Amino acid sequence: MIRLILAVTFALLTAALGAFLALNPGRASFEFLGVQTEMPFVVAAGGVILFAFLMLVLWWAIYLLWTSPDKVKGFMGRRRREQGYDALEKALIASAAGDGEAAVRQAARADALLDRPALSHLLAARAAEAAGNLDGAQSHYEALLQDQRTHIVARRGLAQLAIDRGDHTATIDHASDAFQNAKGARWAFDSLFDAQVAKARWRDAVATLNEGERRKQLAPDTARRRRAVLLTAAALDVEPTDAETARELAVTAHRAAPGFAPAAALAARLLADARRHKRAAEVLEDAWAAAPHPALARAFQDLRKSDTKAKRMERLKALAALNPEHRESRLILIQTALEEGDAPEARKLLDPMLDGGAPSSRLCALAARLARLDGKDELARRWMTRASHAGADADWSDIDPDGRLFAYTPDDWKHMVYVYGDENRLTHPRYDRFERVAGAVPETALLDAPKPSRTVGQRAASFADTQPRMPDDPGVEDDGAEQGRKV
Repeated sequence: MIRLILAVTFALLTAALGAFLALNPGRASFEFLGVQTEMPFVVAAGGVILFAFLMLVLWWAIYLLWTSPDKVKGFMGRRRREQGYDALEKALIASAAGDGEAAVRQAARADALLDRPALSHLLAARAAEAAGNLDGAQSHYEALLQDQRTHIVARRGLAQLAIDRGDHTATIDHASDAFQNAKGARWAFDSLFDAQVAKARWRDAVATLNEGERRKQLAPDTARRRRAVLLTAAALDVEPTDAETARELAVTAHRAAPGFAPAAALAARLLADARRHKRAAEVLEDAWAAAPHPALARAFQDLRKSDTKAKRMERLKALAALNPEHRESRLILIQTALEEGDAPEARKLLDPMLDGGAPSSRLCALAARLARLDGKDELARRWMTRASHAGADADWSDIDPDGRLFAYTPDDWKHMVYVYGDENRLTHPRYDRFERVAGAVPETALLDAPKPSRTVGQRAASFADTQPRMPDDPGVEDDGAEQGRKV
């Protein structure tokens, strides 16, 4: 609409000007170089307008000729950049698609067309990685180290290459540089921490973990549990040479995560070796209150070697009272009742656990001990046979034949850092590897060898004791029938 109005206005003005000139024709005279010319004014005005137009065209042509080299150069540069960006796009697409050869080819073309060394090296490194050329990728990343803008990017690429090669030492070098200079780089913390754990540098990993927690790069609970595992492993490393430092590390680990049984067991042992039995007992009690574990019960029972059997039983009862509703506390009470010969109390506690589903090997062994205490040898053998085929408890205490608690290898500790630290789950490596040792069900050792063969009548009576009591069979004892149903 605006253009139409302007066109109509221009036409009206032109028509008005033409009418004005037609009504006032006039004449114009010119003199140039001695030549005098006279003509109508309209013709003279038209000649001036034509002359101005020709001069404008001439000036424009001169301008084009003068600026043409720069324009041609700019045009070629734009075309080159467009081709370079096109090659860059193709290289990125090929790299993401996993087509290494095409990525390398397009990256080389983009490098030749674009005057962006940082971008070209980064793209070439990515393309080389996609093609599996790790040496080529490393050379490009090393070139990026010279530019401050791409220094951290280069460190990340070099760290990832080191991780792919399994070179934990190089990973630590590159990741630690980035961790110090780029406080917001979460990848630097993860790579550095993982490499330090893989190299069993427990104390260095603790320092990295503390700094990562300060930067809020992981949750406080996760950091606390990871720290407990690392400090426990560090304590075991220095124990042969520096028992005092090992004791301090173990106690610190227990404070970080009271529910981490290996730390509590180690701290209690080292404190007991230093004749600090009261403090050792407090550590085990705190751990039991937080997360009962069979290894803690064994450590608490053997805390003072000079104690009598009755005193040990009393100590175990006091330990169970700290967390009475837990399954391990009930198992302790069952074991103490069996040790004291209190069959009714043991049966009262054991029967509800046997009724809860398929019993584990520990429960079967306890049932065998109870049957033996009642004088029912055949039933005891049945329970022990079942114990040999039953599944082990999920919280197996990892007690090896030599009596050590949590005899983990360095690789087991490395795995534990993440399993317990991130999942709050205690692993039992030999159980995971299906290495069932005799110590897994220590109650079997308390059963005597089978007695000599009995008479036919005795065997028949023993068999009757194991059968469920029927409504019309009042002659079968309640205890034997109850135990028979559980087998």
